Amino acid sequence: MDEEIYLRALLAAQELKPQEERLLVRLKDTVQARLSRLTGSPVFYYAGSFAKNTIIRERFDLDIVVYWPPDCGYTLRDIYTAVGKVLRAWRLGVTPKTVAWHVPITAGFYIDVVPGRAVDNTYYYANLYRRPGSWIQTSIKKHIKTVRDSGRCDVIRLMKLWRVRKRVPIPKSLLLELLTLRGCSGCRFSSLASQMNAALEFIRDCIMDARIEDPANANNIISDEMTRKQRLVARLHARKALEARTWNAVFAPRPATI
Repeated sequence: MDEEIYLRALLAAQELKPQEERLLVRLKDTVQARLSRLTGSPVFYYAGSFAKNTIIRERFDLDIVVYWPPDCGYTLRDIYTAVGKVLRAWRLGVTPKTVAWHVPITAGFYIDVVPGRAVDNTYYYANLYRRPGSWIQTSIKKHIKTVRDSGRCDVIRLMKLWRVRKRVPIPKSLLLELLTLRGCSGCRFSSLASQMNAALEFIRDCIMDARIEDPANANNIISDEMTRKQRLVARLHARKALEARTWNAVFAPRPATI
């Protein structure tokens, strides 16, 4: 089979079913209804792969942003704590993450809720509470636009599928997306195979020293969240993928270890 046909078929199989998309919409509406009971008139929108058009059916979640207005009078810690209290009253097993609350829905599927306070009335930038006691400024809307408008969504989806099936330890989807964009810089858009090879080559050749900045705030170094061990393992997987003789081998699920 032609490699482009094979890769397009992989992508087609990773499209969400209509009922799965409707589930995400219903869950967002449910979270919004519960958190809207908090004072301060927060604003809600989709984030993550659903908003960026990079979602894959094999493994996906839902990211929701909830921002309070800049003049709400609440501290970032107050906002973060209040959101967690409401979510924990709704679902069992809700746990804090660095800047989000992790809400399990079913086995393997969860919602991440990111609370924050908008910098101004555009709600484009926001300050987020960062556990255990600091804060960061970023723009999730900038993240969405950077990825969604890049023209690379298809190859990003393939890279996400590779990461899932080979269990490649690149911890953040945004980091994988930005690594892919960096690797594909200058690569023609018409060939998925060329873009995949370029992204994998970048990880193989550059991951050990790559410095990936938050496109919304150069002070946030996203690549710092990867340990040296994770970088070594990711480099190894990229090298194996580039040495594979077929795309089927690149995307074959990695056997489970006992």
